[in-house]
Amino acid sequence: MDSETEAMAQRIAEKEVASVRLLTLELSEDEITVLASALTTLLHECDDSVIEAKSGASRDEVDAILQDLHTFLQQPSRQPMHS
Repeated sequence: MDSETEAMAQRIAEKEVASVRLLTLELSEDEITVLASALTTLLHECDDSVIEAKSGASRDEVDAILQDLHTFLQQPSRQPMHS
C-alpha cells in the first residue's frame, strides 16, 4: 500500500447500523467541491441509464446527494478560528 492509499485509509471509518454499512470520510472543502463538480457533470451529460450504470444510483438519488453537498458547502465554517 503506498503512502497516499494509507493516508486515505486513515481518513475512513465504518460502522454497521440496521444492516447498512455507514462510512465516515474526512474530506477537505476543495475535495467536496471536486465531488460536487463530478456529480454535476454526470447529471448534465448523461441520460438516466448511464447515470445508474456509472454510479449505481438513480438520477434522483445522485441529485439528492449533490443537493446535500451544495447545502453543506453553503454553510459557514463550523471550525472555531484560533488566534
